[in-house]
Amino acid sequence: MTQHTSSSPEQLLSLLQAAIRDAPAFMYGEPRTEDERRWLGRVDAILEASGNILAIAAFRSARQRLGGMMQSRDDLMIPLYDVLSAMELLVPASMQGAFIPPGDTWDGYSALVKLIQRECDDILIVDPYLSSDIYLYFAPHSAAKKGIRCLCQKKNQTFAGLQASAAKWASDPISEQHPVEVRFAAEKLLHDRLIIIDGKESWIVTQSIKDIAKRSPASVTRTEPELAQMKSNYYETVWASATPLV
Repeated sequence: MTQHTSSSPEQLLSLLQAAIRDAPAFMYGEPRTEDERRWLGRVDAILEASGNILAIAAFRSARQRLGGMMQSRDDLMIPLYDVLSAMELLVPASMQGAFIPPGDTWDGYSALVKLIQRECDDILIVDPYLSSDIYLYFAPHSAAKKGIRCLCQKKNQTFAGLQASAAKWASDPISEQHPVEVRFAAEKLLHDRLIIIDGKESWIVTQSIKDIAKRSPASVTRTEPELAQMKSNYYETVWASATPLV
């Protein structure tokens, strides 16, 4: 594979992860929407930048068949995964994300734990539907020196469990080595599910932690540095005005 662009493997990996995450349904027999046309053009440019001639040819062939009897969304997506796999071999392990098939809750759990185990000073988790699972399954694995901060919204279905788990956690010696702080943001301020590491590295989680890959596919992908900084700045502001759980 030869590259015909100045784009780095890290940049291409991030773009491919986003493209796979945002891939339209491409329903058979329906005209292409504006979003679908934009997605097709964006992916074509990404594959062109990768220099992978076979992937480019396969994608363009599948694209030409859209709307016909031979339409196949799988044929459209396979070239993306081929180039994604190639890029993953070229970047550090810390840049690699994960795609989790539906029902594969163990891999979903494992992908999140790997992030929680990263050596760092601070981890900020943004998850509107955060539940007591954060204490039971994730906080014990944290390697963040200052602990985990969790930003969520107050939901009737999760509040009691969070409150009980927080009280239990605070009374146990483990809380000294793995501090956890939960705060409730005001309504309509949380637009993402994220894991932000040291205010610089941002990972998008497509489902709430408690539901990761239970019924539908999920992914964990790293954002580009500029976007990561913007999200970190925004959620630090939200955190400053949020209400503590206890």
